[in-house]
Amino acid sequence: MDYTIRRDELQHSIQSSVKRYIIEHHLHAGDPMPAEAELARQLGVSRPSLREAMKVLQTIGVLETRHGAGSFVGSFDLRPLTDGLAFQIRVEQQRTKVPRDVAELLELRELLECALVRRLAREPRPSEQLARLYALCDEMDACARRGEAYRPLDWRFHELLYEPRGNRLILQFLEALWTIFDEVRHETERPDLLLRTARDHRQIVDAIAAGDARAAAAAMSRHFDGVLAWIADHRDTTSGNPSVDQEERRIVRSAQTRPTSMPDHPASHVR
Repeated sequence: MDYTIRRDELQHSIQSSVKRYIIEHHLHAGDPMPAEAELARQLGVSRPSLREAMKVLQTIGVLETRHGAGSFVGSFDLRPLTDGLAFQIRVEQQRTKVPRDVAELLELRELLECALVRRLAREPRPSEQLARLYALCDEMDACARRGEAYRPLDWRFHELLYEPRGNRLILQFLEALWTIFDEVRHETERPDLLLRTARDHRQIVDAIAAGDARAAAAAMSRHFDGVLAWIADHRDTTSGNPSVDQEERRIVRSAQTRPTSMPDHPASHVR
């Protein structure tokens, strides 16, 4: 008899029982869980088995432990997803320097951000938010001219764009995708790409300030073309599988050849 399988089945059963307990007792994020001994008694399982199941549930965010206070129902958090994806990409980097998954995740992020800026351009923007965005553009431009990377400023720019919408899930999801890409971006970026990215950010704000939804989406799409150019510059397809490598090149190529419609003279920005 394979006792390993039975043990795995037991653990899955206990984890399901803990989740069911949370739902049936109408517990919410941040609510305390019963003490380990009491919960084990209610579920009819041993404390060691319950402890093991609780550790698994903590890693996926169902529960969280506070030192000296016990276990609580976890809050919605994309960090477990981010950590898992980042780890898988790290593993894939042993085969290829910039994994295909990175390009695919960027395509997902591009679709979301292009739709968001299109909507933002149709909505009134407070002048103080535009001023803060332009200030970030100035900082990024200054860094680029010195040949310095500006990753924290890059994320802050995207974060500030969407903060007024008040949708924390959008921010968490975008931050997760941004963090995953940043995990593989170890080397200092080329100066020309730094300058291009800074310029792209400014054109995105110009279009939003002008209320031009089409131009905003085009500018954001072109911004991702720059990111994909970075990927193309760092490709190291060493899989040894020609069909896989050809498909990876197709993904990057198709993303880089999209037509754009950004006006040659974007609206002057508001200071």
